[in-house]
Amino acid sequence: MEALYENRAPKIAPRHSKGWYLRRTIMKSTSGWLFVLPAVILMVFFTFYPIVNSVISAFMNNYEALDNSYRLSIGFENFAKVINNKTGVPAQFLVCLDNTLFFAFVSVPISTILALLIAVALNSIKALQKAYQTVLFLPYLTNAIAMGAVFLTFFHIVGARRNIETYGLANNFLGWFGLAPIEWDGIGNTWGNRFIVIIYEIWAGLPFKILILFSALQNVNKQYYDAAKVDGASKFTTLWRITVPLISPMLSYLLITGLMGGLKAYSAIVGIFGQNMGPAGSYEMGTMVGYIYACIEKGQTGYAAAGSLILFAIIMVFTGINMYISKKKVHY
Repeated sequence: MEALYENRAPKIAPRHSKGWYLRRTIMKSTSGWLFVLPAVILMVFFTFYPIVNSVISAFMNNYEALDNSYRLSIGFENFAKVINNKTGVPAQFLVCLDNTLFFAFVSVPISTILALLIAVALNSIKALQKAYQTVLFLPYLTNAIAMGAVFLTFFHIVGARRNIETYGLANNFLGWFGLAPIEWDGIGNTWGNRFIVIIYEIWAGLPFKILILFSALQNVNKQYYDAAKVDGASKFTTLWRITVPLISPMLSYLLITGLMGGLKAYSAIVGIFGQNMGPAGSYEMGTMVGYIYACIEKGQTGYAAAGSLILFAIIMVFTGINMYISKKKVHY
């Protein structure tokens, strides 16, 4: 019996010093650090360093990265020249800022609402549902510049054949109602050019939003809809009182990310109007990102850094407002 109790006696773990535990912890975490080290190195050189360098460059007056024959001084001169259009860049800052805010705050809400309606309609269609998803998602897989170049042909005069002008789809549509063709992408036709960009941005932004909202609708408990039918709720009431609150986290996510993407619009405008972002290289449809690139092309990296910080501040302000509203309106 004594031998039996001796075998059952608990084994006492050996005591080690604090240094031993510290070395053991470091050895266990070493393998993890080795795995993430390549990503950390890339982020330091290609993310953190450019951000810090941009902040420093923005406050260095008369800064040009390729010219060292000047005397530097710290101040807000770059920001003042950017805002007052005294940079010598063909793009105008206030015009680019106005275009950017207009594109973001018009296209993002409209595309989100349309995506919600299409996702709800798609969710109620059982036959060929996968095929419809594939067709709706195809524009998201296409290059933005290529889509923009093709999209522009819908709105202007394509060419002439046998002395007969060939119009794009939009003008042909107007012709069905006996209306004269419009030079949508003409110089000085600001609202016509904006209309082209807005239609493109809405169309290009729909696929991703439809996919996200359709996935969110799949997780909604069908008992809520059954209860709404018993109570005799209309389709609009069901959509507004049940569907929207239950998928509000996804709607908030799409609004925040869509707004951030809209404020960084660039490739779509380049695809439609070319590198100078406007009819005949006028920069009439220039955006904030386009303005920053225009400064870089002129070698004015200090102005480009100042413009990028202004854009960063604008994005942070509107993102913060959106998140503050989401805390009160979004149901998790």
